[in-house]
Amino acid sequence: MALAQAEQTVPLRAVSAKPPAQRRDIQGLRALAVGLVIVYHLRPEWLPGGFIGVDVFFVISGYLIIGTLTGELRRTGTIRLRQFYARRIRRLLPAASLVLLSTVLVTWLLLPISRWPAIMSDVLTSSLNVHNWALAAKAADYAHATAAVSPVQHFWSLSVEEQFYLVIPLVLLICARLAHRAGPQAARRAVTAVALVTAASFVFSVIYSELDHGRAYFVTPTRMWELGLGGLTAMTVHRIRLKGGLRLLLGWGGLVAVLVGSFLLTTEMAFPGYVALLPTLGTVGLLLAGVVAAGQRVARRETAVVLGLQPLRYLGDISYSLYLWHWPVIVVVLQIAGDTELTRRQAVGALVLSLALAVVSKHLVEDAFRGGRAVFPPFRLRMPRLRGAYLLGAAMIAMTTVSATVPWQYASAELDRLAAAAGLDEDHPGALALDRDNPKAVPEGVPLTPDPAVAGKDWPLKDQSVNCTAYDIENWPPTGDKCTYGAPTAPKTLVLVGDSHAAMFSTVFARFVREHPEWRVKMMLRNGCPFNAVAPSGLTVCSDQNELELAGILALKPKIVVTSAMSPASYDKDLGWRWESRAQTVDGYESMLRRVSDAGIRTGVIRDVPRPAKNTPRCLEDHPGRPKECDTAQAVAFGPDKDPLVEAAERVPRSTVVDLTPWLCVGDVCPAVIGNVVVYRDNHLTDSYVRTLYGPLTAGLRLR
Repeated sequence: MALAQAEQTVPLRAVSAKPPAQRRDIQGLRALAVGLVIVYHLRPEWLPGGFIGVDVFFVISGYLIIGTLTGELRRTGTIRLRQFYARRIRRLLPAASLVLLSTVLVTWLLLPISRWPAIMSDVLTSSLNVHNWALAAKAADYAHATAAVSPVQHFWSLSVEEQFYLVIPLVLLICARLAHRAGPQAARRAVTAVALVTAASFVFSVIYSELDHGRAYFVTPTRMWELGLGGLTAMTVHRIRLKGGLRLLLGWGGLVAVLVGSFLLTTEMAFPGYVALLPTLGTVGLLLAGVVAAGQRVARRETAVVLGLQPLRYLGDISYSLYLWHWPVIVVVLQIAGDTELTRRQAVGALVLSLALAVVSKHLVEDAFRGGRAVFPPFRLRMPRLRGAYLLGAAMIAMTTVSATVPWQYASAELDRLAAAAGLDEDHPGALALDRDNPKAVPEGVPLTPDPAVAGKDWPLKDQSVNCTAYDIENWPPTGDKCTYGAPTAPKTLVLVGDSHAAMFSTVFARFVREHPEWRVKMMLRNGCPFNAVAPSGLTVCSDQNELELAGILALKPKIVVTSAMSPASYDKDLGWRWESRAQTVDGYESMLRRVSDAGIRTGVIRDVPRPAKNTPRCLEDHPGRPKECDTAQAVAFGPDKDPLVEAAERVPRSTVVDLTPWLCVGDVCPAVIGNVVVYRDNHLTDSYVRTLYGPLTAGLRLR
């Protein structure tokens, strides 16, 4: 029916200074954008670049909002900021607050207490529209590499938009003041100002995305140009008159660009940067293709008509609520199922539930508050258009803040209590339960230690004031006392060097030097930096530090240098860092070990520990009393490849390899709990379990 009507002349309104409040094709474009994002989240292997739906949203938002502001500026010579922000509050905040409050409730009811602090923190930053900066701070943080995904992570894009719209109306208003009057001069100054902001943001985005695309993905300055691009399109569109053929080219060319980007782009690229030009310029093409002057005919094959079909328009109408609801639904479904990926049935269920929630949210929340009329049967409350909007915003932010802060504080106190209660005793022998000569008894019905709720933070040497997992060799020379344990005059020195998988054994060596005063230990550790001459992914900071550490080690002349390293598979899976080849990895380790050995220093290499298939603390929380549900087959835990560090050590004289596998695996299974002690905190061992490896490790290194 809609297609048949489109064959006739379609008066999509003459182009004016003010963009139409709602263009049918823009609603369809919104549907396309949210569809890309949802498919990407449900099945990322289908659309590796589906995340560009957010970029499409940014361009659309810039087109509509800046276009509206510019129209007001051209007509009146000013912008009514109070009214603008009141409209933003009524349009966005009620639905967003509903989702945030629902997330708090569901977290309290269904999610383990260990996740409460992180989620409540994210709810708080989301309600204050700074969540993108919080995510940027975590993006390159090694400690968050294996952290559970937040159910409100997607609020980062809303934060970007709101921060942009705190700035751009002020820029336009300044242009109006400089022009001293309404009309073309104010509009021209506004175009120039937005163009400058857009260009500066784009240049910064290109540069910063190459330097650190993890953080660049979230921060506002790298994204402003996308909204600015949409705004520039709206600000200049009144000067453009497109013929049907050109509209066809722009529309279908733009659609192809967006779709191609959704298949070919990935988050491993320097995104957004110049890479984001593909979907953003494609979106601009689609927006221009829908600009039709009065009297022009629109063919039904044009994208403006296709995108304006009723099903797409309705999906566009609910796109905001759908975007808000779909991600927390997916995260909660995964949490309840105890999985990391959705099955087909779960994906369909999550989609249906998201659509249902979006429909309800759109009609009962968005529509009600947008017009300044909130309906709460059986009561009706008419809110003042301006003051009421600001009171509404303040009330919702306060409500969300309080609702997140209270459970956050409660959970933090409870987790602190559980952490303080963790300890080893005869009921918790840990690895000693696997001693072949004298296995310790393992009583049943004993609570695990550490409690699974706090096992994820059972780190080594937590009582130290200096973070020795981030050794700063340029400011802490090897001859200094930083990260050194034992008597400074001890005749024997042990150096522990490497990444976090070396650092997790530091408690053992700190205890060893306490019990053996003739020894001292120097720890030169840095998370994510294995003791390799070639760093993964070309991280020269690691290669440079390793060279400095090697020079320090040779100057110290220790009795033994001990190291371990996370497997290449874990580096790839958790951090996206990789070496060019396995041979390069092995050769890089051999280069460092051989130079130590050539100096007459013995090396000790600890084979990497098994990698659990599941996040062990989370799995144990989900399966209380059933720890075997969280075990991992040994073949899966180690994979098919030999530890490249061990392979390198076997080529180097004066090297000792310690394989702790008999203390971590039983038969063909690597248990999640051994001797009533939780074995893993993520892909690392818990410090509690490491402490039970004191005997096997020191004996294997022949330190006694």
